[in-house]
Amino acid sequence: MPYVSPFHSITFATSNINKFREIQNIFQRKSNYKLQLLPSELLEIQANSLEEVAAFSLENIIWEDENQPIFVEDSGLFISELNGFPGPYSSYIYQTIGLKGVLALLKGTTKREAVFKSVIALKYKKITHICVGAVQGSISESISDLGWGYDPIFIPDGTDGKTFGEIQEKKNYISHRYFSSLKLIQTLETIQRGED
Repeated sequence: MPYVSPFHSITFATSNINKFREIQNIFQRKSNYKLQLLPSELLEIQANSLEEVAAFSLENIIWEDENQPIFVEDSGLFISELNGFPGPYSSYIYQTIGLKGVLALLKGTTKREAVFKSVIALKYKKITHICVGAVQGSISESISDLGWGYDPIFIPDGTDGKTFGEIQEKKNYISHRYFSSLKLIQTLETIQRGED
């Protein structure tokens, strides 16, 4: 049974409804928190880490209720053969060269290992907490027709060569966002136990 928290809700600031639905599904299964959506076009910096990007985005949200937890999430695909690229630039690369462009960068190589990483930055009472989740996997040689973002080309380990896009029902139990969300829930529970 999940810990029963005195918090009734937590706010997720994002413009990505797919991210919201994924995390909402995790929260419904793993906590008693109600997830609220704050539609937001987040300010993002070009930085060397997802942690920096998420923290900057969080700091630049107009949010006056410091007693209400709020968070943002940023994710990135780190491809070993490309020295971790696109990493914190994943959103920009997706919008510019797209999945076809990423696959073109790997043309001719059999080294396709990658890590999909999710970073959640939570603010509560002016204190920022960082929650990180990651999944090991590899990059497919073609683009599946299912999923969003990098899901059509990322194959998590242990899925018999299927991409996130091809295992949408299972994804919410094994994804990078699943693990960062669990850490977020644990962080909220720890905060509140300290306030009881």
